[in-house]
Amino acid sequence: MRTLFYAVAFACIAGCGNGPAPGPGPGSGGPPPAVKEDPPAEPGKPIAKEPGEPEEAVPLATVARHVIGVTLDPASHGIEGSDEIEFEGEGVREIELALNRTFEVTSVQFGRVAAGWDFKEGKLKVRFPAASTAKFTVTVAWRGTVFDPPKRDEVRFVTGEKSSGTIQPEGAYLPPNCGWYPDVPGTMARFTVTARVPETWEFIGQGGRHEYDAKTRRCTWSSPLTVDGLTAVAGPYVAEELQAGRVTVRSYFFEADAKDAAAYRKAAAEWIEHFSTLLAPYPYDDFSVVENFFSTGYGMPSYTLLGQDVVRMGPRYLGEGGLGHEILHCWWGNSVFIEGGNWCEALTTYCSNYHWVEFKQGEEEARKYRRRQIVRFSMMVPPEADYPVRKFEGKVTEADNEIGYGKGSMLFHLVRRRIGDAAFWEGLRRVIRERTGRRASWEDFRAAFEAQSGEKLEELFRGWLDGTGAPEVTVAKTGKGAKVTLGGPLKDLRLRVRSWRPDGPVEADVDVKGGVAEWEEPAGTTRVEVDPGFDVFRRLPAEALPICLNRVVTSTPHAVVYPAGDEAYKELLERLADWEKIPAGEATPEKLKGKSVLVLGGPDVNAVAKRWAEGGKLKLAGLEVGADGWTGADEEVKLGAHRALLVSFTNPDDASRHATLFFPASPAAAKPARLLLYYSWESWFVWRDGQIAARGEFPVNDVPTADLR
Repeated sequence: MRTLFYAVAFACIAGCGNGPAPGPGPGSGGPPPAVKEDPPAEPGKPIAKEPGEPEEAVPLATVARHVIGVTLDPASHGIEGSDEIEFEGEGVREIELALNRTFEVTSVQFGRVAAGWDFKEGKLKVRFPAASTAKFTVTVAWRGTVFDPPKRDEVRFVTGEKSSGTIQPEGAYLPPNCGWYPDVPGTMARFTVTARVPETWEFIGQGGRHEYDAKTRRCTWSSPLTVDGLTAVAGPYVAEELQAGRVTVRSYFFEADAKDAAAYRKAAAEWIEHFSTLLAPYPYDDFSVVENFFSTGYGMPSYTLLGQDVVRMGPRYLGEGGLGHEILHCWWGNSVFIEGGNWCEALTTYCSNYHWVEFKQGEEEARKYRRRQIVRFSMMVPPEADYPVRKFEGKVTEADNEIGYGKGSMLFHLVRRRIGDAAFWEGLRRVIRERTGRRASWEDFRAAFEAQSGEKLEELFRGWLDGTGAPEVTVAKTGKGAKVTLGGPLKDLRLRVRSWRPDGPVEADVDVKGGVAEWEEPAGTTRVEVDPGFDVFRRLPAEALPICLNRVVTSTPHAVVYPAGDEAYKELLERLADWEKIPAGEATPEKLKGKSVLVLGGPDVNAVAKRWAEGGKLKLAGLEVGADGWTGADEEVKLGAHRALLVSFTNPDDASRHATLFFPASPAAAKPARLLLYYSWESWFVWRDGQIAARGEFPVNDVPTADLR
């Protein structure tokens, strides 16, 4: 996830710590800078106009570079620093900077002379003694504290933990919106930062590390590109590195996890090589994998910040949806930056998560991926939670994830199918060539694709980005063949159709215009299937969705039925805070009617599971649950085995609802219970000796089909 630091109002530079009271004051003296001839101004006072002097347009200045020196003191949460800010803009007499409102400003200089200034509510107003030349510097010195300890979010499994910025013995996290350095919000600039930290710590900036003192840990980081802010981190790390061509791949892990760092460096080097070939050369000098002391999964320019819980996932995180995704943000979001809507999560998801599956595992796995995206959106984004992709800013809820990452990414798949592989990938390379170190919008991508292909894509982009929902496809038999009707945000769309004819299946594209397409089928055609490859992201009707735990989670009202006195389910029950909780002995059929139900414990401990099993209600496709165990996944399991089963099905007490049963065959096998919500997308799972040994999905009819017989 690329962290987004949008431009904020000066007053919103939050106090993320307790520091000395701010106040106005003059800077120290020195030789004057080169300036245009103007009467000098007294520091701290504005320039007075002559009587009757006409109002003129105020010259503006743009930030070109920050040269920051900073010292961190974890014990006191303290920070002390200075920033020499290089500006461009002739004739400027004053500027306004944002800085953490709790800081104390100790001096401000214009070039080498003192400037007039005052600091209040996070706004540092600086007045120059003379109008500026085309290029000039303002140097601000400050000190204060930054301490906003990370907080667990109630949806931590979606968003991780949050902090606006903190310096503490466990580590330091300093994002731009903390206001830890003075800036003009919304600007882009180059950054050089030199840091002093404790001798057991390491400091990580952006771009590349060009100076380093191993004894004092003093270091300098500098970015070769204009970027939209500087996020710095530091902590008691073991620092190691790997040279991968011209790129230095670094790891900063805590000592307890340092043994795993080599695998991360190797995987990072492989990802960088792959994306450099696919898109463009890696845009920075270094890439660092940094372990965080709280739960995060952030992508920054030239590094990723991963929580300790993420790092300890090991090989599970090194693939397309984890480390590869964060590395790819160094192209999308962290060298080509965002404006006019967060396109970067969609494109990063497509180029990393999806493309890697397609590239490494082949078309059948890519089809499964596309289907999974469709299922997730259809299940997790009810109409009342839907909104246009263009309005997506970041991930807070599951609906945000499926809109911004899922639906957004599949726009790129539609474009790719429309214009072809060559024009698609060259269009992306064109954006990189034209927009690296700059901001880009959805319209920049559309323009690049149109330029490479000659296709007009405005209607496709507008419908996908500004409408809600997803295409809803239905197909029906007609007198001569078949008819497709298209609902949702697009009325013109190309769909692949598979026709089953006497000589075998035949596939062809059908262009839907105005929401409808009709065509003739040769005599003997038995059926037609629309979009069998799930190439068009669409909304599935309820009957086409797989039966799984998420059907229970997303369908309210829902209840959890639990056995008495079983500590194995305590943590899970706490997570299900808004669920109705029913003791197993009180869960009558009447009480479960109209509810989606999660049943904890097998027939040996839960009366509901026993009633369903003894009534023959749990004879499922390839799996049968009985009173003393189950048969399925190529084995017969009896009570006492170190096995557990999670299985979802139609609620036996209400056929309009779904139910899920967690059946550990022994007390020791109940260990996965606390993480059940992570196993929510497939119909059944089997654990053997605490590890997932098998999983599967009960079949459903999810391809729009018309029987022509």
